Amino acid sequence: MQLITETEKLFISQGAINRKRLRAAAARAVTNKDHTYIYSPPGLGKTYTIEDEFNKNAANWVPIKGNTSLWGFITDIAMIVANKDDDDIIVFIDDCDTLLTQTDSINTMKIALKDGVLEYKKPLGPQYAMLQEDQKIAIDQFRKEGRTGVSIPLDGVRFIWASNYKLADQQDSANAKSERQQQRCIHEEALRRRMHTLDYDVEGDIKWGWIADCVLNETPPSMQAAERIELEQIVSWMHSNWDSLKEHNISFAEKLHEEMKMDSDGYLTIWELDYLI
Repeated sequence: MQLITETEKLFISQGAINRKRLRAAAARAVTNKDHTYIYSPPGLGKTYTIEDEFNKNAANWVPIKGNTSLWGFITDIAMIVANKDDDDIIVFIDDCDTLLTQTDSINTMKIALKDGVLEYKKPLGPQYAMLQEDQKIAIDQFRKEGRTGVSIPLDGVRFIWASNYKLADQQDSANAKSERQQQRCIHEEALRRRMHTLDYDVEGDIKWGWIADCVLNETPPSMQAAERIELEQIVSWMHSNWDSLKEHNISFAEKLHEEMKMDSDGYLTIWELDYLI
């Protein structure tokens, strides 16, 4: 029995096209010389895809993951640059969206990518005192006598971002409702121009198609033992209840599969009680 309708097959094919674009973009990001910024809604496999391409290409890379302040980012970059060898290195900035919530951070990154130097011009003060000893040693390498802050050269450093935050474009600037919002959009546009920026604005049926294509055709590791009919039931149920789902991502499909394994008779009731709004 096949559960996927002809209409759903169309959405899956459109989702597959976007996933292939992401894969191709990740491969190019690893091998070219540009800074790259890849945006999509959360939970669609950006991190997995990019790291998979790192591994396939034996790339020299280090991650910066999770929420971080500008000072935390500066410290991480100081550690990376201070300890890197003569080879070029990719810094993979993953799920660091809070770094872009402040205009100061956006401006700092914008200037860094333009000039090839990451500068922090504020007094270091108590935040320096809280660093671990190896972090202080790294920061000290980039302090200049008589000057405030640090200045870190980015020679041989390339950034690849995987983000759930979409940088503003010209349309966003045109639609800004306040002068403050417009200024922020202008700064984000400038940051966008300094990188190869790729937006995967998938929503609704196409987003479902992206998830369904992943589940059916590149099955996540936790679902490898599932039968095809089970995978089809999971994604078909998600599509039928799309507007009531608590989440729209690949890991949500994995949760449904886990419930299916744990309670083969009552999983549909569990899905409806626990996973719908």
